[in-house]
This record gives sequence, C-alpha cells and structure tokens, in this order.
Amino acid sequence: MNINKEKLIELLNLDLTLEYSAAIQYIQHAAVMTGAQFGDIIKELRIHANEEITHAITLADQISFLGGVPTIEVGEIKTSDDNIAMLSQDLEGEEDAIRRYKVRIEQAEELKEFALAQQLRTILATEQEHAMDLYQALGK
Repeated sequence: MNINKEKLIELLNLDLTLEYSAAIQYIQHAAVMTGAQFGDIIKELRIHANEEITHAITLADQISFLGGVPTIEVGEIKTSDDNIAMLSQDLEGEEDAIRRYKVRIEQAEELKEFALAQQLRTILATEQEHAMDLYQALGK
C-alpha cells in the first residue's frame, strides 16, 4: 500500500472532518425529522450523533499522538426536507465511513501502528451498527 506517517495523518484528518459533519448532520436530521413512525430512528440518530463525536475525539487524540495537528475543518453536511432522503443521506455517509476505515486499518497496520488500528476497528464496528440501524429504518 505504501503509506507514510504524514500521509496517514492527512487521511485521518480527512476522516475527522467527516466525523464532525456526521455528528452535525445527525443532530440536524433528528431535530427536523417528524412523524410517529420515525420516533425510534430519531432516538437512534441522537445516539449516533454522540457516537460520532466520540469518534472525532478518538481521531483527534490519535492524530496528535502521531505528531499531527487535528483539523477543525468540517466536511459536507447534507440536508433534506424529506425523512427518507435524510436517512438515505445518513446511510450513504456510514457506507463511506465503513469503506474508509477498512482502508485506514490496513494503512495503520502497514506502519505498525497497532493501537491506532485497534481504535479504528472500534470506530468501524460502531459505523457498521449505524448502517444496520439505518438499513432497518429504511426497510432495506
């Protein structure tokens, strides 16, 4: 794969921007989503928001530990007036995160950053749980 520490820090900072935006997107979606049939997923979205903040803290700590400076940039935040579209936007973000973290784990291991890889595995597992919640809510 051929990665160096500087490139890994850069990629982790990209992941960090997307964790920030995921948290904001979940907070906004949970606040504007309406309808009794969405009550359960609204509660889940609030939990997801908090878990994304935890991921951001973990990534920021790992970036700092590796000698980098955690970003304060925020990635794209998607919004909609339609509940199903919002859930689809959230699922799209989770699927992207799952793909990225699988690669990031391999990159961390290539650099023998095994503790980082373990932290990323924990984040990956949570992102997969989020995707499963969203699949269920969307009836997929």
